[in-house]
Amino acid sequence: MKHKPIFIPLVIGLVLVLSLLGAAGCPTTDRYNLTTNVSPTGGGSVSPSGGTYDPGVTVTLTATANSGYVFDYWSGSASGTSLTTTVVMDAHKSVTAHFTPVAQTYTLTTNVSPTGGGSVSPSGGEYDAGAQVSLSATANSGYVFDYWNGSASGTGANISVTMDADKNVVANFAAVGPTVLFSDNFSQDTGDWDVYADADGQAFYEGGWLHVINYTIASIDSASMLNRYFSDFVLEVDTKLVDGTDDNWHGVICRYQDIGNYYAFGISADGFYQIARFVDFNQVLLEPISPSSYVNQGWDVVNSLRIECNGNRLILTVNGYTLASVTDSTFSGGEIGFLATSLSGTFTEVAFDNLVITEP
Repeated sequence: MKHKPIFIPLVIGLVLVLSLLGAAGCPTTDRYNLTTNVSPTGGGSVSPSGGTYDPGVTVTLTATANSGYVFDYWSGSASGTSLTTTVVMDAHKSVTAHFTPVAQTYTLTTNVSPTGGGSVSPSGGEYDAGAQVSLSATANSGYVFDYWNGSASGTGANISVTMDADKNVVANFAAVGPTVLFSDNFSQDTGDWDVYADADGQAFYEGGWLHVINYTIASIDSASMLNRYFSDFVLEVDTKLVDGTDDNWHGVICRYQDIGNYYAFGISADGFYQIARFVDFNQVLLEPISPSSYVNQGWDVVNSLRIECNGNRLILTVNGYTLASVTDSTFSGGEIGFLATSLSGTFTEVAFDNLVITEP
C-alpha cells in the first residue's frame, strides 16, 4: 500500500524557522557613508571630513579656506555658497567644497637719503606677489646717485625688485661739490706763483704759506700773481697778518688785466674791508671802506675769505659772513693774485694758504 506525501510537517517547519529568524532581530535597514572632498587640493578643509551615519541623520558641514584661498561653493550632494551646509543622510553622499585662490599683494615703500638728494620712480605702491618692479633713481642738482640698500642692493641707478614680501628700498645719494678749477696748499714752490724780492716788497714760500711783504714807502702795492685766466669763479683762501703794521690791506686781486686794471677785495688786520676797482691806476670804491666785527684782528689770526666773481656780481664773504655784494661789468675775466698794502709803520707781511678755486 502506497503512502501519501507528507506536506504539512514541511510547511510547519518552514514557518517555524522564519518565525525564529524574525524573533532573532534580522536588520531591515542600512547605514549610509558621507564622503567629503576639497578642490583644489590644499585650498582648504571640510569639517567633519566624513563618516557613516544612520538613515535620516542631518550632518552640518563647514568649509575652512587655507591661506591664499577663499571658499567658493559646494557641489555633489550639497549646493550653495555659504561656508556651512547640511546633508540629510538618506543615501550614500559625496560632497565637494570648492575654493578659489586669491591674489597675494605686497607693499613697496621707497625712501631717499639724504632728504632732497633725489627721487625714486615709482615711489612705491601695492603689487601682486611675484611682480617685478623696476625702480629708477634720479639725483637732484648737486648730488649723484650712490647705492641702494634696505630691500635692494647695487650701485646702478636702475634696479628690479621681486615682490615676494613687503619691501622697503632706500636710494642713497652723495653730495658733489662744484668743479675745482685750481687749488694750492703752498707746501712747495710749484712755479705757479710769482716769487721775488725788490724795493717795493717780496713774495716767497715759507712754512706752507705764500708770504707777501709790502714796504710802506713802496710806490705800489705788492702782489703775487697766479698767471692763469679765470672768468666766473668762487675763490676760498685763508690769510693772516704775520708781521709789521696792522694798518694794512691784504686780500685778493681778480680779473687782472695789467698792473693798472683789476678788481681788489681787501680786509685789514685792524678790522676793515672794501671792494675796489682800478682802471688805469684810478681807484673807485665799489664797496666803501667799512669796519666789521666779523674780520678777525691782530697778528697770526686767520681770516677765511670767500670771493665770488660771477658775471657782473662781486661778493666778499669773511669767516662765513657776507660783508659786501656789488655789481660791476668793467672786467669779465683775467688773472688772480694775492696783495699786501702797508699804510703806516715800515712794512706789513701777510700770508695765504688753503686756496681752492671752483666754478660758481
